[in-house]
Parts: sequence; C-alpha cells; structure tokens
Amino acid sequence: MATSDELDDEARDDFRRALLDESYGAARMQFLSTILGILVNIEDWFAIDSWITARKAVQPDRGEKPDPAKAVLLWAVATVASMSTELADAGVAMVAKRRYYAVGAVIRQLIECEYLLVLFDEDLDHARRWGQSTPAEIRNSFSPKQMRTLTGKFSNEEYWGHCDTGGHPVPKGARLLEKLDPMRRSWPISAAELSIDLGLHLRRIWKTIDSLLVKHHVRYQQVRADQRQLAEEAWVTWRANDPVVEAMTASDG
Repeated sequence: MATSDELDDEARDDFRRALLDESYGAARMQFLSTILGILVNIEDWFAIDSWITARKAVQPDRGEKPDPAKAVLLWAVATVASMSTELADAGVAMVAKRRYYAVGAVIRQLIECEYLLVLFDEDLDHARRWGQSTPAEIRNSFSPKQMRTLTGKFSNEEYWGHCDTGGHPVPKGARLLEKLDPMRRSWPISAAELSIDLGLHLRRIWKTIDSLLVKHHVRYQQVRADQRQLAEEAWVTWRANDPVVEAMTASDG
C-alpha cells in the first residue's frame, strides 16, 4: 500500500488527516471484526466437515476402497484455512490492543498462508504434497520465494516490506512501537496504515478461501451463502465509509 512518506506535502497532510479520522478508524475496526467473524464461521464449519469426510475416506462404507490421499488433501486445506483464521484473530486482537509490531508479524504470516491457499486453489495436488512433506521438503518446495515463483501472482517487494517491519527484528520495525514515539508524531500514522493493511490482507485471505471452496466443495455455496453475502456487504460498506481505502482500491471497481 502507498504510505504517507510517498506523497507530496499537501497530499500527505490530507492522507494523514484521513488516516487519523476517528470515524474512518471505526469503519476499519468494523470491517476487521466482521471479516474475522466470517472466517471463524467458515473455519468452524469446514474443519468439522473436512474431518468427517477425511475419516470416511480412510474408513469408507462397506464395498468402497479407502482413499488416504483424499484424507491428506482435506486435512491440508483445512489446516491452512484454520491457521489463517487463527492469525486473523490474533491480528485483530493486536489492533485492539495497539500492538502494531505484532500486527506486522501476523500479516507476514498471513501472506505465507495466502501463498499456500492460492497454490491449493490452482491445483489441489499442491495440498496433497504439502500435507505429506517433511520439514526439509517444506523448505525446498514451499518456501515463500518458491511459492511466489510457482504462482507468479505476488511481488517480492510486498513480502520483503513486511519482513522489514514486522517479520524480522530490524530497525524499521521501530515505527510500529507506540512506546518509542511519546510525542505521537509518527506512530499513529504507521498504526493506521497497518490497520488498513491488515483489513486488505484479511479480504485477500477470505477471497482465496472462498474461491477454493467454491471450486472444490460441492455444498459450500449453498450452506454458507449468508456468510458470502455478508463478506461482500462488509467490503462495500468499508470502502464507502473510508476514503483512504476507497482511493487505494479504486481499480477494484
């Protein structure tokens, strides 16, 4: 996302005012809370559904053959979806506690989960291989760099940027630490930028999980229709009530 440091003086002042406007901040928190609730709802349903289906694959009805590969596949997809949701939960909680360095670390992990989910969405065999991988195979075949190469959909710079602020303990991470800015000159801006960034990443995670389940789960669209509609309504409402997000996502339509 563009930051206040990348704008001219007049635009930077307008950007900062919008970032710090309490009503826009409330709209960001509303979206974060809503999309988190939707992810938790999907997690609860899909975790049980995948467990039951995987169990049947290993212990099928009489006359059917076991399908352990299917069990591994379902476990892998459900695992990464649940990991993403727990990270989302932690990120939203840290926003509420104003612990933004922790939010940055969560986003970096969410990006890696998104890489995996995109790979699974493109070819479920990636999920089977991931679910059966050893730690060494994970490092070789599912490293962030390798997954970016495989998908061709993510920039190195985005990932490196998150590593530089919330992934590794490097000096740039200091801008996310409230205690190091007692005069409140820069921290509030960085915090507001990151709360927006978290919301945009949670929307990406949601859209990827949704795409995967639409494509590969025959009952999903029917049994989770309300959640899908709520997610879209939450996004439309956030954009309408937060001019920063509206400007940043103008190309999304």
